[in-house]
Amino acid sequence: MTSNCSRRIVRAVLAAGCATTMMLGSHQALAYGAPRYGPAQSNWRSGVIASIEDPDLLPPGMNDAACRVLPGTRPVVLLNGAFLNKYATWSKFSEQLSSSGTCVFGLDYGGPTDGPFHQMGDLRSSAAQIGRFVDHVRAVTGSSKVDLVGYSEGGLVPFYFLNVLGGASKVATLVSLASPVRGMSGYGILDALATIPQASAALGKVLPAAVDGTADSSFVRAITAGGLTRPGVRYVSVSSLADSVVMPAEARLPAASNVTDVVVQHYCPQDQVFHGSIIYDDVALRLVRNALTPDRAVAVTCAVVLPFS
Repeated sequence: MTSNCSRRIVRAVLAAGCATTMMLGSHQALAYGAPRYGPAQSNWRSGVIASIEDPDLLPPGMNDAACRVLPGTRPVVLLNGAFLNKYATWSKFSEQLSSSGTCVFGLDYGGPTDGPFHQMGDLRSSAAQIGRFVDHVRAVTGSSKVDLVGYSEGGLVPFYFLNVLGGASKVATLVSLASPVRGMSGYGILDALATIPQASAALGKVLPAAVDGTADSSFVRAITAGGLTRPGVRYVSVSSLADSVVMPAEARLPAASNVTDVVVQHYCPQDQVFHGSIIYDDVALRLVRNALTPDRAVAVTCAVVLPFS
């Protein structure tokens, strides 16, 4: 609790909360309607700025009603992490997937409906919303199953859809990217808040997702009641030892024959990508693409990435 890392996390959480309060606008988020695409961004900073300036932008290739699923492939649903919308999160990766012929879909879930910031509501409702969207994607594409890729919170919420709401039969592969799949401690901060009823209740009023995502919360206990993973679904976690928000152990799935845990630094030790930038990191995104199509895996091209860059 006294470490520099903990203080950085507190400042980041407070800054995100203040930004959310200040920046929520009158822009209505697109659901499945006429898409208006923005350009692919090269880094998380430009992606976030563009998403705040125009919250209705879609990542290149996402939610294209004309996309036809190629034989031997499945549509991919991209799930955002807390706060950031689908453009800020996926402007680079959506373009990579769609340009390779993959049908890509995504949504802003969990509320609020307006503005550039989302994924703040209770995770059970978010999981149900994701389930309805998966059904929508299956209907428009004719695919019986989809693949899911979730960043941060977006890799935790689907477990409720799969394990509690019966969605496992609709998903072939779940890739979690920098996700606290075992629940998150916030390097002790969220754990400490959970022991103080008044603090937990106050946090639950403004950010229910944080309470649900805390390690050993009722939400986490619900998704792990019968074991975290399910037969018939292939699971891959992609994480960074330099994440600084999600602890390495929190990102790893329990060992099983249908589980693969992948660490960026095992492929590229000099890539010290942190939590915020992993969605724009070339090594991490290549590992996610390899997880989606292991029969067409491509060797990682390593590059130096400095911490917090």
